[in-house]
Amino acid sequence: MRYIGIDLAWTYSKESGICIIDDNGMIIYCESKVFTDQMIASMVEKHAQEGAIVGIDAPLIVNNETGSRYCDGAIMREKIHGENLSVFTCSKRFMLKHFGVVRGEEVVKAITNKVPAFSLTGDIRDKKHVIIETFPTGITLGLFPDAFPVKYKIKHKVELGTTKMEMGRMVNLLKRLSGFNPPVHNIEDFFNHSSSIQAMSKKEFKNLEDRLDAFLCAYAAYWLANHKGKVFGDEQDGFITIPIIDENGVHGGRSKSIKVYNKLIRDKIPQIIEDNGKKAIIEKVSGQEYLDLLSAKLGEELQEYLDSQSVEELANLVEVIYAILDYKGVSRQEFEDIREGKVEERSAFRDKLMLREVIGDCHA
Repeated sequence: MRYIGIDLAWTYSKESGICIIDDNGMIIYCESKVFTDQMIASMVEKHAQEGAIVGIDAPLIVNNETGSRYCDGAIMREKIHGENLSVFTCSKRFMLKHFGVVRGEEVVKAITNKVPAFSLTGDIRDKKHVIIETFPTGITLGLFPDAFPVKYKIKHKVELGTTKMEMGRMVNLLKRLSGFNPPVHNIEDFFNHSSSIQAMSKKEFKNLEDRLDAFLCAYAAYWLANHKGKVFGDEQDGFITIPIIDENGVHGGRSKSIKVYNKLIRDKIPQIIEDNGKKAIIEKVSGQEYLDLLSAKLGEELQEYLDSQSVEELANLVEVIYAILDYKGVSRQEFEDIREGKVEERSAFRDKLMLREVIGDCHA
């Protein structure tokens, strides 16, 4: 069996991601580029000889002329692990107007023309050739509820640096899948970019995003072949299928309580965690990623001081400042010289003065 994930571009000029996982839990292909429908169908045909479940991130059945599909509303109305999902709603008229085609429907036709044994169904039990509609945000919530939401997709008005930090979180989450049932064993061969994500261009980042979404779709297909998932909607008017792990987070048959932090910690914290009978999953960071985490830590410590007014929290704040100075190659004495220069120029805050207003003419 093969488990194929397709992050399908809705127009033919954009890149689509395709990922393939084999029955041994190994990623054997993961790429993003401009694929035609026939290229996708041929790839599926090549890997479906012993059977395949194909998970596609795109509307595959759009019968409604206007409004939204029932499955889109159904998945948004239901709480999954206590959270609500947001889904892009679509109609036949909307898709044709904005994209010229319902590409998901065309890809399904191309695949079934190549391999007539394929069926578009949410019921994958005892079937060797199945196509399902799924989507990465729902998969992320279903598999990693403790970490949701992970906002790793490029969005308008969201700084790319912030999105890159979220992508780092997502890549780290994927590493958990080596301990899932079923497991994926070679994730780091394809998604080991955590320390280099910040250096990526926008185009490189989008390529990674497409490949990651394709992988999530492939893993969803793999997981659903081994467990019962949740199907929203039906095969007549459209359906969406996602995996949903047990509320306790079952990994490899054992229940584990996992709390995600993804933040910078002091050097002795891992040992303290281990001494308390828990396991700390850590990663050594560097470069821009390290600086970004220091900046986030600075904000965290400042907020904790503002909340508590504790001198101890001020000490934590200063420790982060020292770490930033070390990263920038600025000695304590150089920093003190800069501080004293500011005092010489503008004095300090000894007189406890508050500026209320400035009165005077303003000239352009």
